[in-house]
Amino acid sequence: MALPSEVKNNITKWYKALQNHIPNFISRAPQREMIAHVANSLNGENGRHLIVEAPTGVGKTLSYLIPGIAVAQNQEKKLVVSTANIALQDQIFNKDLPLIQKIIPEIKFIAVFGRARYVCPRNLTYLSPKNDGQTGFLDLFEDDEFNVNQNEAEFCLQLYDNLIKNKWDGVRDHHSESISDSLWQKMSTDKQNCLGRNCYHFRECPFYLSRKDIENSDIIITNHALVLAALENENTLPPPEKMLLVLDEGHHIADVARGALELHAEISLFQSLNQLDGFSKIIKQATTLFDPPEKPPLLKNIERFDDHIEQAKELADHLMMIFDEYLPNDEGSSSSQSTLFKENNKNQEPLYIFELGQLPEEFQLLCQALQTSHSRLASVADFFLTYFNESSNKLELAKVQRFQLQISRFFGYFDNLSQLWQLACKKTSSSAPISKWFSRSANPQYMGCYFHCAALRVSDQLSSIIWDRIPHAVITSATLRSLNSFHRIEDQTGLNPEAKDQFIALSSPFAHHKQGKIIIPNMKTSPVMEDEEKHLQEMLRFFNYQYEESGHKAFLVLFNSQRAMKRFIELCDAYQFTLLVQGDKPRARLIELHQENIKNEEKSVLIGMSSFSEGLDLRGDFLTQVHIHKIGFPPMTNPIILTEEKWLKNLKKSSFDLLSLPQASFTLIQQVGRLIRSHDCFGEIVIYDNRLLNKPYGKRLLASLPSFPLEQVDVPN
Repeated sequence: MALPSEVKNNITKWYKALQNHIPNFISRAPQREMIAHVANSLNGENGRHLIVEAPTGVGKTLSYLIPGIAVAQNQEKKLVVSTANIALQDQIFNKDLPLIQKIIPEIKFIAVFGRARYVCPRNLTYLSPKNDGQTGFLDLFEDDEFNVNQNEAEFCLQLYDNLIKNKWDGVRDHHSESISDSLWQKMSTDKQNCLGRNCYHFRECPFYLSRKDIENSDIIITNHALVLAALENENTLPPPEKMLLVLDEGHHIADVARGALELHAEISLFQSLNQLDGFSKIIKQATTLFDPPEKPPLLKNIERFDDHIEQAKELADHLMMIFDEYLPNDEGSSSSQSTLFKENNKNQEPLYIFELGQLPEEFQLLCQALQTSHSRLASVADFFLTYFNESSNKLELAKVQRFQLQISRFFGYFDNLSQLWQLACKKTSSSAPISKWFSRSANPQYMGCYFHCAALRVSDQLSSIIWDRIPHAVITSATLRSLNSFHRIEDQTGLNPEAKDQFIALSSPFAHHKQGKIIIPNMKTSPVMEDEEKHLQEMLRFFNYQYEESGHKAFLVLFNSQRAMKRFIELCDAYQFTLLVQGDKPRARLIELHQENIKNEEKSVLIGMSSFSEGLDLRGDFLTQVHIHKIGFPPMTNPIILTEEKWLKNLKKSSFDLLSLPQASFTLIQQVGRLIRSHDCFGEIVIYDNRLLNKPYGKRLLASLPSFPLEQVDVPN
């Protein structure tokens, strides 16, 4: 189908108008090329889906927004733009779309986040020391899950005040102060614990307020997890035939999809029995108090319900017998079978990994029985939740809320277990094994027992949810290739040229050979585990020299190991560095502080994991030197990686060439890409890994990077 003249004219008109709104706007050939590809693809001219790698500087966001809006208007569809993190969502919502709106005044847009990113006003009110008394039903809680210390209570009061005065939109990442995970867990909620329309705070709930505006918006900015959930359950977002989809940071889509097929649960006997007794008690109370009509079969006879609870307890006991056989508490009695797959040292939880995800027959049959049992219990909980929602106008609200909240939690518990056992019963996912393993908590105060399942491949799931349902999607990112090839993303996602998917790698607009260089210090040690301490000390000596003598002021130090980063920071205590460390404050605030330091002619060092750098856009003097601790090979102690390695080995394939090296290449490309963000960026990239020079694979990794000159420098004594 040829691109309509109306679409062509609008794209041309809007693109020309950009130069009136962007200072020093430069029309770039790669950007014009991407605009044409996106327009043709969304209009259905070029095959199925478009996969386009658009290096930094191309201007990819505007390159898909302008044609996306033009085609969406012509086809009377909504444009859905999905990202992998809130930072990019905010950038598109607060920077790119307001710019577009100056050119196309009639467009309306909204940013939509997952429920877990929004504060629950009900919980926040209860946590505040001066709550208004309008949440009395929460006083019925008998546990201490809402207990906070004095400082936390005062902080919650500040948050509540910010919320009701519209100084905060209720999104965790948008508050100026960092909110700890433990406190956020108390003030947020999830689908199972949300009371919906039965909640007193429904009309002021940030989550539901955001959902109201979706229908009236032309452009929806959201995230990959929400897109997958919405398309699978047919809610929140427009139906597939009514949307155009752009997956920005598309390299994350497989990981996000895999997250839905990476399940675990505590299976400790005490935990299981406690949950079953609690569920039995609340269901019997609810049945007696409300006596709902048309009860499910399990509740028509209460003795039958009691029998099912007892059977579930027997299954839980049987499960723990199997668990203790494979991962006994006493290391000395460990079965010989587990030797190869058991990791057990002071730094890691004891594990037992089932080879290639193959369960013994006894455990396989037990998983089937557990899935049936927990599915039936989840259906009982779901019955009451549906009954409460449909009968809320006939029932006493305070009583309904108490039971709804508690039963919804049990529903979440049993539904998760049901899905876990269902996954455990499967042998493969997308023609690859499913990693399965037991683990014990490393915490000596609580020896929790857990079972885990994780799919290695999710291409079939992505096909059924997105690729086969959305006629034409655009998948883009600054980095989609590794080792100069699209093979990695093809393997992970199921996208394929044979399915008429179009793969395009645009050229960079920057002159990397003039704007920067790569420095590899002549290190005496390699960054391997046994030499990590010596290597970090050597790294610190070189970094200190650069900090004091090089003339640079703006530094970024990236790690692929949390342990190494923590140790490096400890070693830095002996020096007078200005450190801004990932996790100490919200990411946006750290960047603000870093920029303030540079504006004040002070030195500033941002330190974080590789993930911290993704989407980081510090231009010009705000970043002139990037330091990379080592090549980011995936950890070979991860059960999923170990299962995949074994699987590839059985297929007579090299796990290093197909798994480790492509992942390392991809990570290194992203880290190196932090330096040159515009034509005004100049600087150096220091990589503290001599394996780039003395290992055969080093040349392949360097060849996949931009064409920076390479320099070797001695480490000061």
